[in-house]
Amino acid sequence: MISRLEAEDLARLREVGTEKPLDPGMIAAIDTAAGGPGEGRGYYVVNGSLYPVESRDYHLREDVAEAVFAAEGTSVGVTG
Repeated sequence: MISRLEAEDLARLREVGTEKPLDPGMIAAIDTAAGGPGEGRGYYVVNGSLYPVESRDYHLREDVAEAVFAAEGTSVGVTG
């Protein structure tokens, strides 16, 4: 999935780091790279409460984040 992300989307993921939740645009980009709407589920996970649904914070799964930052040659959580 990482290799199918647009370069600007990958750069945004690296810029945000692992501490901030994914915004809807990043979730859509991950879904698209994974094959279509909703296909990225599993690459990102809910951090915190599941309810209410509209308040969920999604973050990259830890091993996915490690791969994103390893591809850049930085450690997880290091931003620009």
